[in-house]
Amino acid sequence: MDRFPAELDDLLNRRGRRLFSDPPQLESLIARRQTPILFFDNVIDPGVAAECVRLLDEAMFPRLRRMHVPIPREALTGMTENYSEELPKTARVRTSTFNAARSRVLDAAREIGLEAMMMSKSFLRVAQSVTEASLYAENWSRQVICYETGGYSGPHNDHHPEREDLRNGFLDLHVMFANPGVAHQMLVYEDRGFLSLSREVTQSPSIAIYRLPFWHYTTPLLAKKGREDIARRWLLLGSFEYDPPLKKLVY
Repeated sequence: MDRFPAELDDLLNRRGRRLFSDPPQLESLIARRQTPILFFDNVIDPGVAAECVRLLDEAMFPRLRRMHVPIPREALTGMTENYSEELPKTARVRTSTFNAARSRVLDAAREIGLEAMMMSKSFLRVAQSVTEASLYAENWSRQVICYETGGYSGPHNDHHPEREDLRNGFLDLHVMFANPGVAHQMLVYEDRGFLSLSREVTQSPSIAIYRLPFWHYTTPLLAKKGREDIARRWLLLGSFEYDPPLKKLVY
């Protein structure tokens, strides 16, 4: 495998194609007051996932930028009242978007077929398959994220109240791979006002689809002993606007 397939469908195994032919609906979760997030595990064969990781390691990793956002000291030293702490989003990842027309990262993504796959009809179709409301089909944001040992994304909700097109909700599609050096990483997310649900996100090649906003974070990635230098989890992310924008924020 010297490049990603032109369609996301061609990356999926038989189980994946079957699951996405009639998947659960995010609106049904919302109606039951459940967090609107769906997980589809073991939808890409391990050998195919290993080749995807190799391509990402070789072509994308050297071109990603560090997004290391530590806890600001003032979040503690600037407090003047007990229990008034507020924590902005912190992160320790490597990442890049594909949204600039000219970039070394986009060039690399084109060379290995990643840019085409993440803009394919089946990439959109998989996202649309889990939601009744129509998604904007002309374009969508794309991003690659790599978690290394100790990498994480702190608590955040992905709410965009200043954007009319996003303020009432949007959809994220995550295609996830972890290499054999990874031992553990959890996605923690809210349930009825509490960060009380969690999901292991490293044990199989998976796809997760969210309707945001809601609160969530990832725990620090833990490596297997002696493999701290090579442990990586890859996340291919597409963000889709609703068309027309949703009329009401359901939260």
